[in-house]
Amino acid sequence: MAEQPSETMPLDVRQSFCDAVRLFDRWRSDAPEPTLLFRSMDVSLVGVCDLVLAYRDEPLPLNIHHELLALTGHPHASFKAELMIDPSYATGARCLEKLIKDRQRALGA
Repeated sequence: MAEQPSETMPLDVRQSFCDAVRLFDRWRSDAPEPTLLFRSMDVSLVGVCDLVLAYRDEPLPLNIHHELLALTGHPHASFKAELMIDPSYATGARCLEKLIKDRQRALGA
């Protein structure tokens, strides 16, 4: 059976993912993982990635695609390749989640 196409991503989910990418970029090792306000709840960066994964076919905006590519350095070359092949929100969310988990492991969280 063929997979059903996902719904169109709500604007607040799009904006939350963009905010999550930028918060990750500013997250420093001496601070706990940041959260952001989404529909009156504090949501972790991983939580935002989970929200976005439901919208697998939506293409990333170019500026967010470029920001994610910039975050994926040498140790994450496979993430960069994934993003180049499939620049969707779902791929971006999977890559951001991997970056977050790697940073958490490095911080001993």
